[in-house]
Amino acid sequence: MTTKEIVLQVLDAFDNNDVEKILSFFSDDVEWTMRGSSVTVMNGKDSVYKFFGGMEDVKMVSSTKDHIVVDGNIAAVDGLVQCKGKNGEDMAMYYADFYELENGKVKKLSSYIVDKKE
Repeated sequence: MTTKEIVLQVLDAFDNNDVEKILSFFSDDVEWTMRGSSVTVMNGKDSVYKFFGGMEDVKMVSSTKDHIVVDGNIAAVDGLVQCKGKNGEDMAMYYADFYELENGKVKKLSSYIVDKKE
């Protein structure tokens, strides 16, 4: 699979709230840094799995992929994510994700998240 195909599969898994499929594309020692109103750093698949466990009440409703740029084993994607929170509240966030792949797996993911203001 190409870098773009792998990233599209990861995005599809996010869209379908499929944690197991997301993790299947991550290396065992993946590093995921999320930056927004705070910074969250996850090192390794176990850390990412625990993060998703704390988010099980949040479900993806829809997302856009406004730009997908690929250069070798690096890809960038941005767009708008809409989710439902645990109390049924709507959440919308702009995102920009930067993927670094190694041996066909996501080795590093940097995410930038900004709440959409109405």
